[in-house]
Amino acid sequence: MHKTCSELPSTFTHSMKPQCPLSLLSRPYRKKLFDHCHACRGYSQGFIYGSDSLDFFVCLNCVKSELKSLEDRNLCHPGHNHPLTLVQTPAFFLCHACNTTATDLSYICTKCCFWMHKSCANAPITYQSKFHTEHTLILYYSVPQEYSQFTGFCSICDEVVNLNKWVYYCANCRFFAHVKCASLTEMLSESDIDDEADCGESSLMHFPVHDQASLHETMQQCIIKAANSLLHDSANAEPLPYINHWTHKHPLTLRNKNATTSTSNLKHKLAETELLICDGCTKPISLVDDISYECNLCKFFLHKSCALFPEEIEHHLAGKLWGVQVDNEQIIYCQGCSHLGNGIFMRNETACFDIGCASLPRIIKHESHRHPLKQLPYPDDYICKACRSELLTDREIMMYGCERCEFYIHIWCALRPRRVNHRWDPHTLDLILSLNNVPDHPHEFECELCSEQIDPNTWFYHCNVCDLSFDTFCIDPDSWLSNIKLGATNIHTDSHPHSHGLTLAVNKKKRKCDKCGIDAPGWIVLECSECEFMVHVRC
Repeated sequence: MHKTCSELPSTFTHSMKPQCPLSLLSRPYRKKLFDHCHACRGYSQGFIYGSDSLDFFVCLNCVKSELKSLEDRNLCHPGHNHPLTLVQTPAFFLCHACNTTATDLSYICTKCCFWMHKSCANAPITYQSKFHTEHTLILYYSVPQEYSQFTGFCSICDEVVNLNKWVYYCANCRFFAHVKCASLTEMLSESDIDDEADCGESSLMHFPVHDQASLHETMQQCIIKAANSLLHDSANAEPLPYINHWTHKHPLTLRNKNATTSTSNLKHKLAETELLICDGCTKPISLVDDISYECNLCKFFLHKSCALFPEEIEHHLAGKLWGVQVDNEQIIYCQGCSHLGNGIFMRNETACFDIGCASLPRIIKHESHRHPLKQLPYPDDYICKACRSELLTDREIMMYGCERCEFYIHIWCALRPRRVNHRWDPHTLDLILSLNNVPDHPHEFECELCSEQIDPNTWFYHCNVCDLSFDTFCIDPDSWLSNIKLGATNIHTDSHPHSHGLTLAVNKKKRKCDKCGIDAPGWIVLECSECEFMVHVRC
C-alpha cells in the first residue's frame, strides 16, 4: 500500500454531498458492483468512499483532488497578516491587492475585510517586465515609505499608484508599475499603431527643440507659416523698402541682412554690442540672418514676419482675434503660455494671446507622448503631465493634449527646450521627460537653487556628469520676463505724472513703490534714474 493511501481518512465529506460523511470502503463493496464514480463518471478498482444510504460513491483520485484543493483553500500570504481562505466561486469585486475589479476566484480573510484575486495571490515576487528590461521588478505590498512624499504614477499606464496597494518596483530607476500593468504584453493595440502611421507625423513640428536659440527660431517659423497661410504666401514676396505698420506711428524702413549700423538718417546710434529686440514677438533679431524693419526716429524694430502678420486672424479655439500693440508702460498676460508681455497681442473679449502663441500649430508631436498632441481648450480637473500642477481654467484657455489618453500639458511646458545652460554647471543640462533618461539613480533629486526635493514624476533638468538637478521653475526664475522688452525710455503716464521720463525696467534693488509702498524686488517697474522715483507697472 502506498504511504499516502495508508494515511487516507476513514471518513470524508465531499462537496457534492456535504450533508453526509462518506466512509472509506474496500472493494468489492457488498455484492453490488461499483458501477462508476459519481464525481468523475470513471471506474475504479481500488478503495472508494461511499454511502449506502445515499447510494453515492467517489473514487480515490477525486477524493485526493478535493483534499488538495482543501489544502490550497487555506493560505498564509506575506501580503497579509491573517490566514486567507479560498473562495472557489468566481466573483466580481474590487481587489484589495491590485485595486482593480475583475471576475476571478478569490482569497478572503475571515478576520478583516481583506479580499483579493487568486491571480494576485499567485503573482511572483520578482518579475521581468517587457516595459523595463534594465532590471528585475520586485513586488512590494505597499509603496515604500521613502517614496510617499510625492504622488506616484505607474510607469506603464501613467495612472496614480495607491500607496497602500501592491506594486512592482525598481529602486534603481524609480520604476513603478501596477500589478496588472506589469504583466501586459503590449503597450499599444494594433489600431493605435495604425492610427499613428496614418497621422502624418513627419510633417508635424516636433518638440522639444534643441535649445533656447532653436526655440526662438521655431517660434519665428510658426509666425512665418501663420502669416503665409493667412496672406496666401504673399509673405514670401520681395520685402518693400518702406512700410506703414498698424503698430507704430512712424514709417518703418527695411533693414538689410548683414547690416552692422542703422541707415544714415537714423537719429539714434546703436552700440556694436547692442541686441536688437523685436517689438512684435519680443525676441532677438539676428543681425546676420533676419530681415527686419526699423523706425528711423525711435528704437522700434520688427522681424519681417512680425511686420507682415495680419492685424486680424481667425483662431480655431478663440474665434476672431484683433491685433493690438501694447504701450511701453503696459504689460499684458498671455492666456496661452501664461507669460507677461508687451509686444503684439491678438485678442478679443474672451481671449488674449501674444503673437507667438497665436501662431502655434494646431497639432504637434512631442517626445513625451506616443500620439500627436492637439491644441485643446482646458479640460476640468486635470493636471499637467509635465509639471503635475493643475490646469487653471481661469487663467489659461489653451493647452496641448491627447484626448484618447487624457494626456495634457501646458503650452509653456511643451515649449521647454531639450538642453539649457546654467552658470553653476559647465555642462549642458538635459530635460528629463522620464526617469528612464537617468538610469541607476536610486537617491533623491534635489533642486540646486531652492534645495527642495524634485518630484520624480515631473519634468526637470539634470546633468548626468555632475549629478546636478533643477526643477523647471528654478532653472530660469526670470523666464516670466522673457516676453517683455525692457529698456523703453522717456515714458510719461497720465495717471502718475512725473517731471522726468521713466524707464521700463526690473526692480533689482530693495526699495518701495512710490504708489503702493510695497517692496517687491524682481517686479516690472517704471523708474527714474535721476531722482530714484519708482512705481510698479501694475500701479
